[in-house]
Amino acid sequence: MKITREQLRRWGACYTDKKIATLVPEEGLTPLEVAALDIPVEDRMWVLLREDVIPARDLRLLACDWAESACRKTGWNDERSIAAIAVGRRFAVGEATEAELAEARYAAWEARSAAWSDAGWPPRGAAAEATAEASSSAWASASSWAAKAAEWAARSAARSEKLADVVRVLRKSEGGTKA
Repeated sequence: MKITREQLRRWGACYTDKKIATLVPEEGLTPLEVAALDIPVEDRMWVLLREDVIPARDLRLLACDWAESACRKTGWNDERSIAAIAVGRRFAVGEATEAELAEARYAAWEARSAAWSDAGWPPRGAAAEATAEASSSAWASASSWAAKAAEWAARSAARSEKLADVVRVLRKSEGGTKA
């Protein structure tokens, strides 16, 4: 798959046409080439974290990985959040129902609300936010939610570390072509 100038425009890239033309040759770039561009990591992630580039299943699993990592790094061990991540993973591989996801999503958002109301520990709120987003991505039937949740989860930790995860997924799916 090639990411073209026209695709970037359709997706609503904030770069000018001139800037896009300096970065992207007429024939486009592979996702791995986009990952290697000398532009801010968040801009590369904006391009890559979408189903046109990475399958929804893999985006959902990335979101779950990142939410789990946020929980570990902050010590957020709320059982509702941990369960939501597990259900999100099971859903991504076809082993959980939408009803299970809806229940896990509700519980994760309850945990998120409780964490953000605890002003004494903002990192807990960030972990809860990432967990809630991961469960939402797995729950949502609209495919774009998987990409959005992966993007939101990525904000909660070092982006360059997350970009390495994205590159790993792209390489696994045969050089960055959509599976």
